[in-house]
Amino acid sequence: MITAATSQLNTLLDIYTKILPIQTFPYIPFIIAAFCQSFAWMSGPIFLGKYTLLPRMFILILFAIGEYLFMSPAMNAGVEIFNIKESKLVITYHIITLLVFIFVNILIFKKDFELKYVFSFLFAGLAIYMANMD
Repeated sequence: MITAATSQLNTLLDIYTKILPIQTFPYIPFIIAAFCQSFAWMSGPIFLGKYTLLPRMFILILFAIGEYLFMSPAMNAGVEIFNIKESKLVITYHIITLLVFIFVNILIFKKDFELKYVFSFLFAGLAIYMANMD
């Protein structure tokens, strides 16, 4: 599929392949986006407790913008250039986000590991398997 953004997406992919192997696409941008999303959603009370509401919201919005700066081009390039089904990309992104949330909760926010995380891993694996069935 060729759209008005295809040439710009090709330029981004050229830059990406100079830094990382193309086999890591779209996973690395999705992981970066998931970290931005995790911090946008969960870091307010933990890291920004000394700020009042408006500055805290502005900082969290910057994290959310970071998410879309990585997720949106990766999603669009996956569909337009690599002809990956959009549903497959969305499931992959949500699984990566879930795994990053668990990682951030345990290692950065120092929350205890819970049994529900095990079930999340199991269902994430099942979702990836089902999404990759053709």
